[in-house]
Amino acid sequence: MNEREAYLQKMDAEKKRIDARIAEVEAQSDIRKADEEVKELHGVKQRREAFRGKLEEWRQRGTEDFERGKKELLRACDDTNKSLVDAEEKAGVRRATYERKREAELRELGAQFDGWEASIAQSRAEDSLLTKQELQFLRGSFKSTGDALRRLMSAKGGEWSRLRGEYEDSWKELLDNSRKIRADGADASQAPPSPS
Repeated sequence: MNEREAYLQKMDAEKKRIDARIAEVEAQSDIRKADEEVKELHGVKQRREAFRGKLEEWRQRGTEDFERGKKELLRACDDTNKSLVDAEEKAGVRRATYERKREAELRELGAQFDGWEASIAQSRAEDSLLTKQELQFLRGSFKSTGDALRRLMSAKGGEWSRLRGEYEDSWKELLDNSRKIRADGADASQAPPSPS
């Protein structure tokens, strides 16, 4: 294998690495959903295509002007990598923002639970909108939602997108259960007493 062939192999490997990194940024950011993010990744993809074009051009060119072609190819590769690093950083910021918002929502709901527990402690369980069993059920659901958020916050790549879906499902279920139990408790407290 001569120097040119070895360099072509190296650049093919770099092209595959760039493709994998772009796929990871897409997975972490759910790029397909937000216009701003699509524009941002569009630039990265354009640079990747320019790099691929230079690689193919250089491959077909043969051995003529090897050094100049090598510099052009390296410049296109570097431009793509710089653009990709910027996109990865922005995706990381969006991810951290999303996680902070979810963490704040979870803390807020936890504070509501604390208030409900205090309400139960002050009055008899029959008079409270939430019974101790209902509150224990919500606490368990709250804990599993918090666990899902912690798993999400430590995930990377495509795993992050999958865990984000799991977290959002868990969060929705927690809110639905909370609303249903509170509505059932309010209905029960407004219902006339049954004849004995």
